[in-house]
Amino acid sequence: MKRFVILFIAAGLFAACNNQSDNTENTDETSDQTVSGRYGDSSWNTENAVDPTSFLLLLEGRDSIQATVSGDISAACQAKGCWMKMDMNGTDMVVRFKDYGFFVPKNSAGYKATIKGWAYNDTLSVAELQEYAKDAGKSEEEIAAITEPEAKLTFMADGVIIE
Repeated sequence: MKRFVILFIAAGLFAACNNQSDNTENTDETSDQTVSGRYGDSSWNTENAVDPTSFLLLLEGRDSIQATVSGDISAACQAKGCWMKMDMNGTDMVVRFKDYGFFVPKNSAGYKATIKGWAYNDTLSVAELQEYAKDAGKSEEEIAAITEPEAKLTFMADGVIIE
């Protein structure tokens, strides 16, 4: 009988440990998770963040820069939150997450975020653009209309803080 009780308690503890969730996995809009929070590397703060205007001035004439930028999230991947777009004065900047090590909530569009990492200009292939359109929930016609690669401002984020 003692063995059964010990086994029961051990199974309960094991199950409780496995039910803990973090911000990198549970990104469904229907979850109880709040959008606000830290995703990815959380060892930094927002005090050195620049606004979109200052960011674009810092990037001007350079291939890439390391930066901390604050702005509004304009879209997020609807498949699992594996990318987002931020409004940089009317131009969407594609934000990817380092090593796909974390994701943001799918319902994070419209929130303010601060991101830390590397910004660079990149040419996105037709396949990448079509995948982003698919993830964003675009129609088959809109996806099929993408036939040319596109130069895009891109950001590889080490971490994201959503307010």
